[in-house]
Amino acid sequence: MFKITNFACMNDIAEPVLSEKLTALARTPKYRGAIFQIEADEKGLALVDGKEASLKIYLMIDPDTDQILETRFFTYGGPIFTALADSFCTVIQGKTINDISNISVDDLEKSLRDTPEAPSMPLDTPEKGLLATLITKLVNAYPEKKIIAIAARETMEKIQYRTQSAEGRLEADNEWNSFTDEQRLQKIEECLQDNVRSTLQMDGGDLEILGITNKNHVQVRFQGACAGCSASSGGTLFYIEDQLRNNVYYNLVVEPEDILPGYESPTMED
Repeated sequence: MFKITNFACMNDIAEPVLSEKLTALARTPKYRGAIFQIEADEKGLALVDGKEASLKIYLMIDPDTDQILETRFFTYGGPIFTALADSFCTVIQGKTINDISNISVDDLEKSLRDTPEAPSMPLDTPEKGLLATLITKLVNAYPEKKIIAIAARETMEKIQYRTQSAEGRLEADNEWNSFTDEQRLQKIEECLQDNVRSTLQMDGGDLEILGITNKNHVQVRFQGACAGCSASSGGTLFYIEDQLRNNVYYNLVVEPEDILPGYESPTMED
């Protein structure tokens, strides 16, 4: 005699039961995506992001009010993570970072049910605990991100004042003219060390400051991979000049050692 096995029944047991509401949301989530640091910097906002397993969540927050202004998430972890993350992002819109500490993942699960009695997912699914851990990480990471955002905003405001307003430029001119060439070179070198050299060195290059003329023309010699590279007279040169104008003095001009005879670099007034 042969024993008949009920394979359909076995398959039913193996497959997790997901609600129709959860499944539909997982197919068309509203908040899937990413937020980049440059976006937050341009708006003077704090970006808090965190990752747990295959789920990453991004929060863009106003450091003055601690209000969450924009949220995004990314995951390749399947429908449960997708639906939970999208529900979380929906709930926290407009709330403060402290408010999310009180969000219950169990309540998010209940919001995905088709009926109050039927769970939207297996109640012991690991995604619930992982999301709860990630929420705690986001809350704990915010204080440091807030300090960084405020400092970055103040720096940007100072740069805009001293490069774009007549009063700021006059103030910058007076300060720069009060320095000796040695002091000017020191400030230029500090800026290059903090903002430029590491970028050049990553590609095997570097530069040397040869001197300064007319108070604002910085003469440099490219080294390593930068020497003879076409970008050293184009994109790389503009990048260096931009960093010096933003962080040292708005009217600095960078001249490579091999500049063409008789050529004069334009100043900000040209």
